Amino acid sequence: MDSSTTLFGEIKNDLETVKRHIAIVQTLMNEQPVGIIKISHETGIPEHKIRYSLRVLEKEGLILPSREGAILTPEFLESKEKIIQEAQSLTEEMQEIFHNLKTSLMKK
Repeated sequence: MDSSTTLFGEIKNDLETVKRHIAIVQTLMNEQPVGIIKISHETGIPEHKIRYSLRVLEKEGLILPSREGAILTPEFLESKEKIIQEAQSLTEEMQEIFHNLKTSLMKK
């Protein structure tokens, strides 16, 4: 059964996108500005996916384009704690879903 037809197919695809966004942010945390080609080389992510992620991250106000490449916004750098809390909250929610599903499926 392929993941797109499972109960969690859409979430799995979204997680792949989030992991890609995070890999780009991590690259920018280590070195900025960074261009598409260099991000692709450092992360192993294809350039077309890097372009998409950069557009999303820019729209969300997390990065800015520059002549030399992408840079993180001051707002992103100021909101690191909030981002960590949001990730923690989502993790807890997924744990609760897992626990409830496991409990329900193992009853019989």
